[in-house]
Amino acid sequence: WSTRYAELCEFRKINGHCVVPRSNGRLGAWVEKQRIEYKKYRLLQQDEGNDNDDDDCNNNHDYEIQIPKTIISTYEDRIRKMNDIGFVWDVRETQFEQKLGQLRIFKEVNGHIDPRLMNGQLALWVRKWEQQYRKYLDAQQQVKVKANADVVDLEGILPENRRRALEEVGFCKRMFDELPRARWVKNRRATWEERYEELEEYKVEHGHCVVPKKEGPLGSWVRTQRHLMKEKETENGTSGSSSFENGGQLSDERIDVLNRLGFVWDVHQWQWNQTYHELLLYKEKHNRTNVPMSYGGLGLWVFNQRAHYNSFRRGEEQSLMTPDRLEMLRNIGFEFDLGKKIRSAADERWQMRLAELKEYEEKWGTSFNVKQSHDPTLYNWCGHQRRCYRAKLRGKNSTLNEEREDALKAIGFLDGIII
Repeated sequence: WSTRYAELCEFRKINGHCVVPRSNGRLGAWVEKQRIEYKKYRLLQQDEGNDNDDDDCNNNHDYEIQIPKTIISTYEDRIRKMNDIGFVWDVRETQFEQKLGQLRIFKEVNGHIDPRLMNGQLALWVRKWEQQYRKYLDAQQQVKVKANADVVDLEGILPENRRRALEEVGFCKRMFDELPRARWVKNRRATWEERYEELEEYKVEHGHCVVPKKEGPLGSWVRTQRHLMKEKETENGTSGSSSFENGGQLSDERIDVLNRLGFVWDVHQWQWNQTYHELLLYKEKHNRTNVPMSYGGLGLWVFNQRAHYNSFRRGEEQSLMTPDRLEMLRNIGFEFDLGKKIRSAADERWQMRLAELKEYEEKWGTSFNVKQSHDPTLYNWCGHQRRCYRAKLRGKNSTLNEEREDALKAIGFLDGIII
């Protein structure tokens, strides 16, 4: 136990919390076991209290359930140590309280808790508990109408402590009124300035301004800004409209504000630059830019750059390779033509074998009759050159080009070879 506890303390020091996922091997399993043991301890405490109450009421002391003090002492000592480092005994309850706290802050700032006017995970969380609260209201209605109300488990649908907490923050029956579906505030569209403030918060959290579609209204607003920018560039801002207040066109002032924040106008180029930076790190580590396909996303990206380069070289208009990208890749020694590199390596190996053949001739007085017992590798290479030469004489495909053929003829290697 002490060893695992020390590992948990180290995990907390690195990650800032004690919520170890189950996927974290033995430590994750141990943490889960502590929560189970804690529940057992709480049940033992409750059973002991119930037994004492029964004894007081019935004065029945014929038997008595006792928990060894050593076990209680061990449990309490371990619980105290876990509490000292902020251990979370009920992860789901803690997560519920955290989201509920975020919702309270959101309501204080915005005056409502309408998930349609929220972004990200908080909106999803509110919608989830909206559904659960509605199930509770429907079940409550069944209790009032039906005679077999005992069958309905309201506590199982929505525990009372959570229901009260949700109602305190604003959950109520009129949330689900369809005509009109007003909820808490009059439905309105956010101003440009409000969305910009949300974007500022997003950048603080994520480190960039590339907001995905799943972020809801903020993601839509970011895409709208890019669309308006394109209209401004192509039509000088004479057309285009926006669903936000204070005008539909993107003014120069707003463009400056977004630029100062680091707004990304071209997402594709931004993504390309991010992967290019990964390639720089790969080259720094491996001293090459030829990333294999087995390396994952970066390997596929490198493969695609070669394909884009080939289409760019053929003059295809829709090629994703641009002169700027081409220059950036060339500056780091990117290998566009691996075939050329392979051919160069093959030529180098061929010249090395030719040099070995010349050395053999100097030593044994012949280059035509290389014996296998003297040099098996050179023997096999010579046989291959003869086969290539015969194939060439027959008009078939052969790797023996004119330069290689002349080099072999110069030392008399091809003399006497017949088809």
